[in-house]
Amino acid sequence: MLSSSTDVRVLAGSFSSIPTDACIGVAGTKAVVVRIGDQVFAFENRCLHQETPLDGGRVANGILMCPAHFWRYSLPVGKHIGTGELLPSYPVEIIDEEVWVEVPESEPPRSMRERLLEHARGWEPGR
Repeated sequence: MLSSSTDVRVLAGSFSSIPTDACIGVAGTKAVVVRIGDQVFAFENRCLHQETPLDGGRVANGILMCPAHFWRYSLPVGKHIGTGELLPSYPVEIIDEEVWVEVPESEPPRSMRERLLEHARGWEPGR
C-alpha cells in the first residue's frame, strides 16, 4: 500500500454513492475506488498493461476489469489474474458514512524545458 508523509486525504464521496459494479475515479482521477460489501478499496488509476485509466472499469464477482483492454484484477487486493502483479493501493477510511482516500500529493507541473532535458539525458544513440 502506498503511503508517505506527502499524502493528501481526499473525499471520495458517501459510502452509498460508491457503486458495487464499477470503479470510479477520485482525487482528479488519480485513484479509483471500488466497493465490495461493506468495504471500500482504492487503487492507482492505472492498468498494469498499458497504463490506461481503470476509471469506469466494470466489477463483477470480485473481479475488476480494465475498460480498455479487459485485463482482470482479483479484488480486494487488486491482484492481476495471470501474472499475480498487484495494483498499487491507497489507504481508505470511512468516517460517518464518508469515504476518505489517502493519495500522493500531485507533483508540480514541469516546464517543457525540464521534460526535454529529462528526455535528452536518457537518450542513447541507436536506440
